[in-house]
Amino acid sequence: MHPLDDADLHAGLTGLELATDSVDLGDGVLLAPTHAKFLTPLTLVNTSPPSTDPLKPKPAFWQMGASEKNITAQLIIPRHVAKSFDERFELARFAVLVLRLWSDPGIGLHVVSSHRFEELCELPGNDRPFMVPIETRPRHFPLGTIDPTSVLASLKWVQENWRAAHKLYSSSTEFRLAADSLDAGQFVPNHALTLVSLWASLEAIFSPSTSELKFRVSALIAAYLEPPGAKRLELQKQVASLYDMRSAAAHGKPRHEPEHLLKSFELVRRVLLRMIHEAAVPTKELLERRLFGAA
Repeated sequence: MHPLDDADLHAGLTGLELATDSVDLGDGVLLAPTHAKFLTPLTLVNTSPPSTDPLKPKPAFWQMGASEKNITAQLIIPRHVAKSFDERFELARFAVLVLRLWSDPGIGLHVVSSHRFEELCELPGNDRPFMVPIETRPRHFPLGTIDPTSVLASLKWVQENWRAAHKLYSSSTEFRLAADSLDAGQFVPNHALTLVSLWASLEAIFSPSTSELKFRVSALIAAYLEPPGAKRLELQKQVASLYDMRSAAAHGKPRHEPEHLLKSFELVRRVLLRMIHEAAVPTKELLERRLFGAA
C-alpha cells in the first residue's frame, strides 16, 4: 500500500502563474494557486568515524549545491476521484500533459504531496507530510509559449477538452504514444532519439503499412490537417523534408538542426489537437478518403 493511497494528491506545478481564483477542471479535479519554494540539493552524508579531536565535531552532512524551484500552482486530485495513489498520479500526470499541450509546454510537475503546499510549513509536529519528487531532470530541449499572457485564457479549453483527451489516451495506443513522445521529448538529452520517437508516433497513426513510407506518411498527415489545395501540397512537402531528418537520425547519421526538431514537436502537437477536437483517432479509411477529397 502506498502512503498516499488514502490521501488527496497535490501536484506541485512550476511555470504556471494563476490569478487568486482556483479553476475547476471538472470531475473533482481542481487547479489552484499556491506558493512554496523547494531546494533540490546534492547532499553528501558524513558516515566517517567520529573525530578523536573534541574540538572538531563532524557535521551531519555537507551540502554540495542546490537549485531552487518555485511551486506556483497545484493540481488537486481528491481521493474519491480514483481508488489508489497510482491512479491519481496517472490522472495528475495526464492533466499536466494537456496543460503543456495547449497552455504552455514550459509547465513542470516538480513534486506531489499529501497536503496543500501552502500548509506544509504550518503542520503540527505529529502530522508529517508525504512528498515524492517527480521531474528532477533538466530540459535538454526546453519549449515555451510565445505569448505567456494567453496562458490563463487557455485554461478554458483545458476545462472543456481534457476528459475527451483522457478517453483517447486510455483507449488508443497510437494516441498514447504520440502524447507521451511529445511530453517526454524535452527531457531527452539526445535530440536524434527525440526526433525518432516523435516520428515513430506519427508513423503509428499514419502508416500502419510500411510501403512507400515517406510519401504515404507526409501525404496522409497533410490530408488530415489541411483541406485540398495549395496549403495541403505545401504542408506535404514540409513534412516530407522533416521525414528525411528523421530517417537520417534513425540510421545513426543525424543531420538535423534544432529547427527541425521544433517543427516535429509542432507537427505532433497539431495532430494531437485535431484528434482531441474530433474525439477520435483517424482510421486508414478516413485518411484515404481525405487524401482523395472524399471525406
